[in-house]
Order: sequence, then C-alpha cells, then structure tokens
Amino acid sequence: MGRIGEKELKEQIKSKEFSNVYFIWGEEGYLKEYYVKKMQEKIVDPAFADFNFHQFESKNSTMSDILQTAQMIPMMSEYSFILVHDYPFEKQASDLQELKEYFKDIPESAILVFWFDSIEIGYKKSRDGIITPDSSKWKSIEAAFAKAGCSVNLEKRSESDIAKLLVNSAKKRNCTLDMNNARYLIGISGNDIQTLFSELEKICAYCGEGEITREVIDKLAVKSLQAKVFDLSKFILAGNADSAFSVLNSLFSQKEQPIGILTVISSCYIDMYRVKCGKATNVNEYEIADYYSYKGRDFLIRNASRNCRNISFESLRNSIDILQSADKLMKSSSLDANIILEETVAKLLLLSRS
Repeated sequence: MGRIGEKELKEQIKSKEFSNVYFIWGEEGYLKEYYVKKMQEKIVDPAFADFNFHQFESKNSTMSDILQTAQMIPMMSEYSFILVHDYPFEKQASDLQELKEYFKDIPESAILVFWFDSIEIGYKKSRDGIITPDSSKWKSIEAAFAKAGCSVNLEKRSESDIAKLLVNSAKKRNCTLDMNNARYLIGISGNDIQTLFSELEKICAYCGEGEITREVIDKLAVKSLQAKVFDLSKFILAGNADSAFSVLNSLFSQKEQPIGILTVISSCYIDMYRVKCGKATNVNEYEIADYYSYKGRDFLIRNASRNCRNISFESLRNSIDILQSADKLMKSSSLDANIILEETVAKLLLLSRS
C-alpha cells in the first residue's frame, strides 16, 4: 500500500481492510496513540486478547522475539495483533535484515505495527509532497515498511483543524466554544492536542454548561513556554522593562532553562523577520506560514505580524545579532546563564527604545 496519511488510515480502520505491516511515525503524538488504539479495538477481540494481542516495549524486546510472535497462529480470530513501541533499531545491525526476510513471506494472519512515539524521526518533504525520513538509517527502515505494507506519517494538524476539534469536544461536554476562542486557547496553551484536551476538560468542568469566554481561558488555561516568552517579547518591543523582567523572573522561578527561554525568544524574532520580509514583497501571512511549515502553529505568524508593525528591519537584524551572541556565549562559556539572559533582555530593551 506504500506511504499513506491520516485519511487513508482512518478509511482502513473503518472498513477493516488492513495491511499486515505498519510503520507509524510523525510529529503528532496524540494522533499516533489514538489510531494505534483504534486499530487494536477493531482487530482484537477482548475475550481473546491474552492470546492474540502482543505488545513489545523497546527496552525488553528483540527482533527475533517479535518476529517469532508474529508467526503464531491467532486463536478464535482472523488476526493476531503485534504492537512494537519505540523499537531501537540501533541496538542490532542485523534487525533490518531480519525484518526484510520476514517481509518476503508475511503471514496473512498477523498485523505487525511498529509505532514510534518518544523516538523522534526527522523528515523532509519532496517537491511532489512525499514525506520521508531525513537520515539514511531511518530512510532505509521506513522504505522497507512502505514496500511491504504501510508507512503512516501523522503530521501536525492545521490550526483550523485543531480549533474544530476543540469546538466539537466542548460541545460534547455541553459547553460552547467558538472558533476564535478555540484559536485563542491554542495560542495560550500551544498546539499539542493532548495538552489542549486536558486544558479544555478543566475549563469545561469549571463552566458547567456555559460559554467558554476569553476571560475564562485567561483565568484557567496554563500558558505554554511559547506563550510566556511571547509575552516577554511583547514587553521588550514595547520598551516595558518592569513587565519584561517580571515575566523573566517568573520563568526563572518556574525553573525554565535559560537556553530554552533564549531559543524561544530567538524564534519570536525570527518569526517577525520572516513576516517583515514577506510583507515587503507583498506575500501574505498564509503564504508565509505555508512556506516555512508553520502547520498547526499559524498563531505564531499572527502574533509576529502584530508585533513587528513598529519595528524596523535594522532593529530586527540587530536584535537577532544580540540573540545569536547570547546563544554562543551560553554554549561556550562558564558564565551564569541566567545573568547572560538578563543582560540580553536589557540590550533588547535598549534597542527597542532607540
């Protein structure tokens, strides 16, 4: 079946027309876990799960054990379901070769799923939209699965899709959430679907059967690091030193790592620079988000568009130079990283006032 996406996998689950081999990977952790569970529900009869469902975790499994289990005949069922979670292919050089031998004669009664969650697999997209791993090791592994069965890349959903999920989820809980406030919640808590559902569940419990307003979101939703640092950047650009250092001290008290804070500040300025360049060449925000792969993070471009209105190209370039110097200093010296970050914020504040 080759390389497929969420739509095709959903159709397979609905029709129960499965491949015998799956390689499930991608950026969206929630969707990977969700569809693995859906497959299990469709394939495994709970009454015979002890015989027909076999799960292997990375630390306690070998390829030989996995493939031997996949050869077992299911009991009172059409399939046995073998789920392998985060298998470390670097453990044995012979693992891929063993798999390829298995792929030459795959038992029709087994569905073998390799699901990668905490192991990150980088990717690249070709001009014709085909997504493949960017490292030679993972590329050869993924290609073997795609040839034998299905390689399923579950990408981040777009911001609009995530907002619709939140609106529908709120409705199921007898609460009202409009699209604008759903997008606002994404901007506050980030675009991780599992985190957003957790925040929404808390907010719905508070509202009962009422409307979820922006005020309620501000009151209850936990801000992501991205949102907190966005506030910091906003105060820096406004030249508001008291508020900027108040946010920074709050981040320090929450034990956020200085290098992580610096990285997010830098990304805020890069976002603004991209928007500024785009507007100078009559490129709109949607095109910028698409070109730089902001899928599911469109709010970053909107935030950057608002923030860069009153800042010049020269000031942005100088700010990015300051941030780059701070990054180099943090990584190459023994100086206190908190002090380096404080000095960097002070320099950015001075630049915003010039």
